[in-house]
Amino acid sequence: MILKTILAFLRIPHLIQQLQVRRDLHAFLRVHFLYAALETGLLNLLRTPVSRKEIKEQLGVQRPDLLDTFLAFGVHLGELGSDNGRYTLRGMRSRALAEPEGDPMAAFVQEYAHYHGSVYLNLPARLTGAPLGDYLEKTADLVARSSRILEPFMVNYVQSIIPTNRPLRLLEIGCGSGVYLRHAVAANNQITGIAIDMQEKAVQQTRRNLADWGIDHHFQVFTANIYDPPAELQGPFDLITLYNNIYYFPLEERVALFQTLRTLLAPDGALALVSMMQGASMEAANFDLVLRSTIGGAPLPELNEVSRQLRSGGFTQIKQTRLMFGEPFFGILAQ
Repeated sequence: MILKTILAFLRIPHLIQQLQVRRDLHAFLRVHFLYAALETGLLNLLRTPVSRKEIKEQLGVQRPDLLDTFLAFGVHLGELGSDNGRYTLRGMRSRALAEPEGDPMAAFVQEYAHYHGSVYLNLPARLTGAPLGDYLEKTADLVARSSRILEPFMVNYVQSIIPTNRPLRLLEIGCGSGVYLRHAVAANNQITGIAIDMQEKAVQQTRRNLADWGIDHHFQVFTANIYDPPAELQGPFDLITLYNNIYYFPLEERVALFQTLRTLLAPDGALALVSMMQGASMEAANFDLVLRSTIGGAPLPELNEVSRQLRSGGFTQIKQTRLMFGEPFFGILAQ
């Protein structure tokens, strides 16, 4: 019987490829389990051992049989543990995602499963003319959180471009979570300025975070478009920042954008731009596809093309800095 089973196994078409796909699907299932566990609040709840009854009550479960299967699957994955009728987090991933400092990684999982997953789910229809996805407003808070996964690669650059020995006026376009305003203040406690974002949820998150960090007196934060700025947005600014958002400005509008920003700068002011660029990278290729599938998104920029656009916009000194080894993730400082 064992021999027959082995022979049957060996006769499977494309055996090696099937095994590879099965391995890929295991990772797929784990990510989707973690997504569901985050969305339901299960991971946060299981930071301490909890009984099935408590889980059912705390999560408002109406289908206990589905909960049992969900928990059993988590145990099978090794992400959950069960001991004496109480469940807890066991996997290294689930424990990391449940910690406060793991929130950017948790949001990254949620973004990939929900936003990026929808892009691929709808890609066949969009290739033949179906509308692009209206994702930006719905995912604004999520993307602001997940973008902090890039923070370790950006913090030194963000602080290095800020003069430290004098008062400084900053304009941040696309403030997201506000974390880079925090790093700006850490570099220069005399900094003040304005931060804007087109998404109200991101603005609310920034305001909450600035208050929590005790630096909300440094900045005014507005829901606004740079093309229709609030009355308070008056130059000159010593530094203007565009972090991880140039791909939300259409390609044909960027020279005009840079010209406008140049007029808002002080004579010795600078524009700082950070972005993933097009290049030989799976992450970049995926993100480019996501952007092109999104209403309000534009293709990932090309590094040298951005530099040419900055020069056309009136900047004469352009400095490019790679921020992540092996990835086309760059900072550009223009004066």
